[in-house]
Amino acid sequence: MQEARASEERRLREAVEAEALRRSDAVKTAVLRSVSHDLRSPITAITTASEVLRELGDSLSDEDRDELVSAILAQVQRLDRLVANLLELSRLEAGAATPTREVWTVDGLIARALDVIPTDEGRVDVDLPNDIPPVEVDPAQLERALVNVIENALKFSGSEKRVAVRARTEEGEVFLHVTDHGPGIPAHELERVFEPFVRGTSANGNQGSGLGLAIARGFVGLNGGRLWIEPSSSGGCELVLALPAVSLPAEVTV
Repeated sequence: MQEARASEERRLREAVEAEALRRSDAVKTAVLRSVSHDLRSPITAITTASEVLRELGDSLSDEDRDELVSAILAQVQRLDRLVANLLELSRLEAGAATPTREVWTVDGLIARALDVIPTDEGRVDVDLPNDIPPVEVDPAQLERALVNVIENALKFSGSEKRVAVRARTEEGEVFLHVTDHGPGIPAHELERVFEPFVRGTSANGNQGSGLGLAIARGFVGLNGGRLWIEPSSSGGCELVLALPAVSLPAEVTV
């Protein structure tokens, strides 16, 4: 009787392990399919530009050569951001992204994020009142969250329209509003866009990797905050990031 029970338990355990393995393989397949285009596109651009430089470099003007080099660097940065997002998502899902919190001013965090965003996308208007209190966060994690949110707004606003970043304080929280001029998101999709690998279509018709907002919400949540989307009066979307404010003694400066 005990042998039969042990045999049945073993079969159940093997069935559970097999199902877990099947789901893991399915997730890996979905990830590979989702990012394959995002990896292939910059690699193709880098390869093409490099071949032109190798074959025609001596006959190109300095301007054309500089343009090709700039294109290669831009695509390398794009690859770097994609790989970084994949690594950060894996750390978040594994519970390995423990924040190391420090007291930071909001303008300091926004400045860090804007330094990372490519200069040719510097179409960001920042409006920060002087009395915004500091927050206690992991600066690297909040930098990544802000970079992803602002880059998302720039991408969906198109190549000419600007993005607005403003801050306010209410009931012990600091609210950051990032407003784009994109096509907007249907109400039933407002939560879904924070799921990994859910892709939107930007103003120029390109799709994102579907990682940026998922990672941003993950890092904001780890630091005691919230991140959500609201419709904007501009017709686009307004991403709202809320973090607990820090009350410092009068003699402490940040």
